[in-house]
Amino acid sequence: MKIKIQKIVAHGDWDGVAGAGLLSRIIEAPLEFPLELTELTIENAACIEITPGRVKSLRNSLIIDHHGTQQREGVDEQVNQWILKPEYKAVSSLIADHWQLEFPQEWRNAIEEVDTATLKTELSKKIWKAYRVDAKGFPRQQAAEMVKKGEWKQLREWAEKQQEEYPKIEEKTRELLEKSEHLTPETVYFTFQFNDRWERGASKDAMLILEEKAPIVIAIGVEEKGVKSGTIATRQNIGLTKIYQQLRQQGYTSGGHKTVGGFQALKNKTLEQTLQDLRNAINQLKQT
Repeated sequence: MKIKIQKIVAHGDWDGVAGAGLLSRIIEAPLEFPLELTELTIENAACIEITPGRVKSLRNSLIIDHHGTQQREGVDEQVNQWILKPEYKAVSSLIADHWQLEFPQEWRNAIEEVDTATLKTELSKKIWKAYRVDAKGFPRQQAAEMVKKGEWKQLREWAEKQQEEYPKIEEKTRELLEKSEHLTPETVYFTFQFNDRWERGASKDAMLILEEKAPIVIAIGVEEKGVKSGTIATRQNIGLTKIYQQLRQQGYTSGGHKTVGGFQALKNKTLEQTLQDLRNAINQLKQT
């Protein structure tokens, strides 16, 4: 099947941006990094870490992802061509290998560590901090262009300068940890202001700390209208797939890895409603 690709639409984290930059070496098309997915209609695109369950409509497109439990290749009922390989730690590594693209091992390792939140190398720690200080304002287009051109030195220099603001994230992380509480005996959650740059950036750091203490950790982003979105994570052999499935039945888009994923409300949900929906999903998990 030959798909007419008119744009590349990618998840806006380090992995998605790097993957888009790599893919743009062989596909000349505009890059898009949408922050809002639930009402998005996509056609004739190369989609990186954006799948049908996360958007309103997706058809006639190439879907490249590493989130899932089983490999998948071929065409689905919406005429999408899939390349899904969960054995990869990062979609950027998958893209580099599939199309045999140059991708320095240092950067490959760093982005894999950031995407799995296992920060070991100096570079992974730098780029993690650089992204967290302003996740919404991360210069995705510029970073992808640097990846496309192989301007790794310039990208590192940008990250080193950006991370200088990280102490503010550490301060907000402590505040979020103080707000955390139990949702169920095995689940800890906290809320953060979705539109607050610093709280949003600190939410992932707070989750990493809480994952050392609780089997399941949930960060819930809230705004004036109610719940915006959330992230669910575990470091234990629990398997979060059934939680995503249950949340999709309760009015959310939801999906991700066995150990980390997210959700977004399709319509306005109060915090109380979302907490109850999460309890129901976790209880369903315990019954299986």
